[in-house]
Amino acid sequence: MMRFARVVSCVLFGLFAFAARGQAQTSQAPTPGASDTSKFYVEFNGGATLGHRSSGFYGGEGGYHITGPFAVFAEVGHMAQVGTDSLDAKAKSLADAVGATSDAMYKITYFDVGVRYTPDMKLGTVRPYVTAGYGLASVTAQTTFFVNGAAVPPDQLGIQLGSDLDGTENKGFFMFGGGVSYTFGSRYFVDGSFRYGYVLSKSDLENDTGINTMRASIGVGITF
Repeated sequence: MMRFARVVSCVLFGLFAFAARGQAQTSQAPTPGASDTSKFYVEFNGGATLGHRSSGFYGGEGGYHITGPFAVFAEVGHMAQVGTDSLDAKAKSLADAVGATSDAMYKITYFDVGVRYTPDMKLGTVRPYVTAGYGLASVTAQTTFFVNGAAVPPDQLGIQLGSDLDGTENKGFFMFGGGVSYTFGSRYFVDGSFRYGYVLSKSDLENDTGINTMRASIGVGITF
């Protein structure tokens, strides 16, 4: 997964290099979500999740250009494995008590709506943008215990798990990030971005903590 993250990063740096070369150009191409001739855009994306635990994600985004450099959008996706120090510590404390080891993770399905801002910087077919949104995340905690390298069900170890280690909770989700899009064939584009997401804690869950997520994303889409 770290190799894939490096590939995604290289593609993003390549898009930024196109942007730097395009500064000398004066022509403007239709831009996803920020063009008078293309009101809508749709893209499918995927890439690497980074941070405490690295894995992958997939998703999609659609938007509508409202005025000037502003577009509204909605995105949905799924992050396969996300971790936190707090989650690891909770699982480890139970595992240590029964002479086992543990592996704990979150699987997160997210949905958010927000605003995408694409400034008119005259970079030819490459356009930078920033984006921010708010929505919901369905967070599923999964914890596995091992004895001598073999997975053992918690009940066989005398462990009863709560929803913080084995269950699903719906929580608030905030996202912001930025990237660049490269338009080709007049209607199609490649989109590369880094996005930070924060899953809010719930006050009615004891010792619940927020979850930091980071995504390095590559997407392909169409404007219409």
